[in-house]
Amino acid sequence: MNEFTKAEIAKPNPKSTINSYRSFGYNLSTAIADIIDNSISANANEIRLEYKWEGQNSFISVSDNGTGMNKEELVLAMTPGSKDPEELRSEKDLGRFGMGLKTASFSQCKRLTCITKRENYAIIKRCWDIDYINQENEWQLLDYVSDDSFPEKIEKQKSGTLVLWEKLDRIVGNAETTNESVKNAFYAEMIAVKQHLSLVFHKFIESKRIKIYFQNEEIEPYNPFLLNLNPKPEMGQPEIFGNVEITYFILPHMSEIGKTDYENSGGSLGWFNAQGFYIYRGDRLLVAGDWLGLEKKRDYSKLARISVNFTNSNDFNWHLDIKKSTATPPIEIRRELSRIAKIAIMKSAKIYNWRGQKTFSESGNVNHEPLWIDEKTREGIKKYKINRKHPIIKSLLEENNKMVGKALKLLEENVPIELILSNQNEDPAFHELEKQADKPTDDLINLAVELYNINVKQGVPSELARQQIMSSTPFNLFPLINEYLK
Repeated sequence: MNEFTKAEIAKPNPKSTINSYRSFGYNLSTAIADIIDNSISANANEIRLEYKWEGQNSFISVSDNGTGMNKEELVLAMTPGSKDPEELRSEKDLGRFGMGLKTASFSQCKRLTCITKRENYAIIKRCWDIDYINQENEWQLLDYVSDDSFPEKIEKQKSGTLVLWEKLDRIVGNAETTNESVKNAFYAEMIAVKQHLSLVFHKFIESKRIKIYFQNEEIEPYNPFLLNLNPKPEMGQPEIFGNVEITYFILPHMSEIGKTDYENSGGSLGWFNAQGFYIYRGDRLLVAGDWLGLEKKRDYSKLARISVNFTNSNDFNWHLDIKKSTATPPIEIRRELSRIAKIAIMKSAKIYNWRGQKTFSESGNVNHEPLWIDEKTREGIKKYKINRKHPIIKSLLEENNKMVGKALKLLEENVPIELILSNQNEDPAFHELEKQADKPTDDLINLAVELYNINVKQGVPSELARQQIMSSTPFNLFPLINEYLK
């Protein structure tokens, strides 16, 4: 084997390298979450997000009461790629590559200032300014802060760190303070950040490990498994595979929880997009509402949400990216995830597709006769047909076969599928919040009695006549009707 022969040291160009750090694909929410990861790793229990609109002079800051850093640690933290990703971490350490502070910050701003104070040490600050680096073409850290009010916030504390973003060119650019459209977009982005943080760090907030303040307002946790709903979601037995814990949750049908809870519980994703896996690393949410290529998002599976929590010692197995926003499960876990996903989807489909479709039967052996059935044509197209075996339809056909048959065919050929789909896409609440009545109407009871009497007069045994009616939609939803069939 040939020995390595040293040639030149090829130093990366500061200007091109630091500008390449701006293209890691963060958005404002994921970038700020990355900064908060550092606060949690520094044992902070209070984290404050503050921002101010001032046109091109706007700023965003994240401060904490963590352990802070001395000068050596601060310079190391500000140095790109400062940590060995393979070194062992404490369970609280949510970092990995030693890149998050820089890449997250540069993705949103051109000036990053870090002000920090370790207990019994003097307060210190360091600043990266991309404009300065581009001008000097040097990796030159600055001992600089734009306003003394920022160090004063940390000076009052025993220890802590403040990360300041200025020159927010990706968010506000060169906008003047009077630019209402950019101002409104800036505020809308910050509200999206608040929602994102309430979801990503909900386990930390729920367990009282941290408090996150958003402009001095404490952020409430958003738990995607909706454990506070009434009725409560069904929770599967947690399954553990190595250092991975998997638990499925099946939400109640939307019609069971009321309009207010329905609107609040869909989260920022909405019910359809919120289905699937929720991947956590050390209780920090990485991926929300994704089937990871194991299943597809479907209407009938949208009540299924699955928690997957792994420790930070397993990053490379999960192909965790720098942004901590994507993760790919290792092969040995994929089989288990697929199995649990199928169980959860089956349970979701049972609730979603058959809610309330109880078949009443004293013997328990009566076949259910729906009013509508679906059939596939030879071309593979689904057609919806009225069930001719349904007792009401059967009775109508026997009375006037020709005209009723034509009327049924006309109805079948004009099912308003496009209108139904349009309403579902525009606002699923039209259908999903529709409640099943608790008691049958007088008209429905009278119809059942009339049908029962006709069948009995035609020689059908009374028990069979009763069973045929009580196994058909919508009579099967109301066992009370059975008492009137005598």
